[in-house]
Amino acid sequence: MIIKINNYEDGIHEFELSEKVEELGLEEKFFDKVKCRIKMDKSFSQVVLFCETSAFAHLTCDRCTEDFDAEVFNDFVLTYLVSGDDSKVSEDEGVYFLKPEQDRINISKDVKEYVNLSIPMKVLCDDNCKGLCLRCGTNLNNETCSCSQGEINPQWLPLMKLKDKLK
Repeated sequence: MIIKINNYEDGIHEFELSEKVEELGLEEKFFDKVKCRIKMDKSFSQVVLFCETSAFAHLTCDRCTEDFDAEVFNDFVLTYLVSGDDSKVSEDEGVYFLKPEQDRINISKDVKEYVNLSIPMKVLCDDNCKGLCLRCGTNLNNETCSCSQGEINPQWLPLMKLKDKLK
């Protein structure tokens, strides 16, 4: 994803870029295209990009283990300062330095990184996912199991005691 910055005058500009996940080198769990809505604030000494990414991914629910497809989102800001000094590169903080003669910005690496970060730590097919029965493994979203609710598997007793202590 390359932005040719000399095509834009100073000021605020909004546009959208998209690229196939294969071209960005994303993992195979992603599919289709990655879209990036950009609000660019350009001035003589800097370019600030406010980016909103969206992508589609094949995911597995952490509660019920069902596979599903979801659209994931992430927002980030990139700042490019115009400077002739390359020794100030600070990519870890999203700040980059451009040479005065540089007319393009390649944001592919950052988009790839933020799309990968858009996968949540706890992947759920639905906020109200009931998960699996601890005894028989039935997906409780699809059916109810016939297990006795009062009966607890002995291997879970130490965790139940710990849970009671935390209350």
